[in-house]
Formats: sequence, structure tokens, C-alpha cells
Amino acid sequence: MNYIWVLLISAVFTYLATYLVSYLAKKHSLYPKVRDRDVHSAPVPRIGGVAVIIGFVLTMILLVIIYGDKGLVDFGFPYKILGVSIDKRLLGILIATIILGVIMLIDDVKSLKPWTKLSGQILAGIVLALAGIGANYINNPFGNTIYLDAVKIPIALGSSIYHVVFWADLLLIAWVVILTNATNFIDGIDGLASSLSLIAGAIIIAISLKFSQPSMAILAAAFSGAIIGFLPLNLPPAKMFLGDSGSMFLGLMLAVLTVISGGKFATLLLVFGLVILDAVYVIFKRLIQGKNPFTSADQTHLHHRLIKAGFSKTWALLTIVFTSTLFGVLAVTLEGRVKLITIAVLALLSLVSFVILDLSTQTRKKKSEKIS
Repeated sequence: MNYIWVLLISAVFTYLATYLVSYLAKKHSLYPKVRDRDVHSAPVPRIGGVAVIIGFVLTMILLVIIYGDKGLVDFGFPYKILGVSIDKRLLGILIATIILGVIMLIDDVKSLKPWTKLSGQILAGIVLALAGIGANYINNPFGNTIYLDAVKIPIALGSSIYHVVFWADLLLIAWVVILTNATNFIDGIDGLASSLSLIAGAIIIAISLKFSQPSMAILAAAFSGAIIGFLPLNLPPAKMFLGDSGSMFLGLMLAVLTVISGGKFATLLLVFGLVILDAVYVIFKRLIQGKNPFTSADQTHLHHRLIKAGFSKTWALLTIVFTSTLFGVLAVTLEGRVKLITIAVLALLSLVSFVILDLSTQTRKKKSEKIS
């Protein structure tokens, strides 16, 4: 099956699921109050991530049922459950997705403590590690390859012996925690987290096809299609938000896709580089101001500053997405040291633009105060 068809099927499943989720949100009044840091003025349901997860999971289950024994979604770990052939890694991805989705849906509806949410992220990472997902090495453009499989711990389960690859598994769990929180952190303006994740998914499809990884292209296509199916309701003005269930699912899948495709960490850093640098910049500013960098509810992120500088939400989104797409394209065309140099240039130019934007906003504010 062509990966384009997979993308379309996932998009249709998700698009239909968004209307089911929207109906349930209205029926059960799942419209949270508007917070001080929000850029929207009217309550919007935050359980859209459920639709994205449904679309992705249904697509992958359909592929497994129809093509499971034909190697379409084969990541090197053949497995059978209830008579159905399924790759063990894919099974782990689906289980981790459902576990994290359920925990974060509870948070979207009732609010959970930070430690409970962190435990859910770690649990999802452990499930992925047990399923055999992990990067046993990291390419080092400045020297020898960094191997992570030096410490292996054998664990006997019945008649089978499994190996915990300590450093590789630890890196995977940490990567899952970092990316689930990163995508949640940037989900502050209509369509931003979903748009950037879609760019990353499309880039991974291109890289997978470039290096003849058809199963990776299929997985990335199902992921990207699920986002496409949700975007019509998520773009400005948004009728539905991802919520923690959706934003953290995006982070979970990006962690999986970058690791299982051969450690495409630099690629993801290029796509998300702008918003990651913005997060670091905001944290640094809050520390200077004596604020808690992680719990302060304010409007200091890049999208907030763009809006204060006179951009509409749509143009703020387009500015960030265009920049991220540009560097995503570079991620496909560049390799090794050149890619790292590009990341360094992105960091420098972004930080300079952040400072200029802040100075411009302060100037506009002073002028408006003088006029008033």
C-alpha cells in the first residue's frame, strides 16, 4: 500500500473522530476556563488529542489486520498475538500511545499532579523500551560513533531471555519525557504544535523514502495523516485544542520516529529549533526576573511576542511554521557537520531576532503609553 493512501486513510479517520469528540465535549460541557496566558478569549475544548490518537491507532490496526503478515509494517521484530501478525515494536508503540493518551485525557478533564503526568511519560517510555525500540548508537560528526549498548542486563521471562540495553533504554525514556513536554510547552497558539509536528512527520517520510525505509514511511504517514485530519479544527481561530493528550502524543510519536528511523535527532532539532530556543530564552528571562521558569503563567513565548508586535494569530503561526519548514528542508539536504553548523547558525540568528523583537515590542509599548 502506498504511503499516500495511508496518510489519506489516517486523515479521514481523524477528521471523522474530531466530530465525535466535539459532540462529546459539548454533551459533557468539557469547556475549560480561559487562562491568563491563553491567546483565545472564549472557552475551547481541549480534548482534540483523543481524535488524533483514534485516527492513528485505527489506521495502524487496519494495516496490521490486512497487511501484518506481508511485511508492510515490519521493524525487525515479528510477533503474533491472537493469531494476528504484528511487529513487536509497533505493538509497543500502540500500547504506549493508549497508556499515555488515557492518562493525559484524565489530566485534560480533571487535572493531574505534575508527578503523575511525569510517571505516565516514563511508563510510556518503558513500554517502548521493552518493545525493543531504542538507538544503540549515535552518529558523531566530530569523531567516532557513540555506542550505547555496552551495558546489557539479561532478564528471564519464562523460557525467553530479554536484554535491557541500559544506556540506550535510558536515553529513549529521557527522549520521550523531553519531547512530550516540549510539544506540550509549545502548544500555546492555535495550530502551532500540530503544524510543527506535521512538518517533522513529512520530513521523516522524505528521509525514510530517501534511505529505503518503507515501514518508517508508513508509520510517519499515519502520524502525519492524523494531524492533517485534525488541523481544520485546530488552525486559527481554533474550534478545538489538542490538550495534553494530543500534544504529548505528538511528542511520543516524534520520539519514536526519530529513534526508530536511525537516530534523526539533529533533524528534529532543526524543525523544532526555533521553538526550543524560544523556550530556553523564556526560561532564562524568567530566571533573571526572579520567577519560577516552569510554573510562571505569562505571555512571553515567541507567539505571544509576535502578537504583541502587531501580528495576527494566523501570521504569527505562519511566521514560525515557514521558518521551521525552511530548516526542515535543510535537514533533508544536509548531513553531518554541515547540519550541526546549520543548527548553530539557527540558534544565533534566532536569539538575535528574539532580542530585536523584544526591543521592538518595548518601543511600541512606550509609544502607546505616551499617546494614552
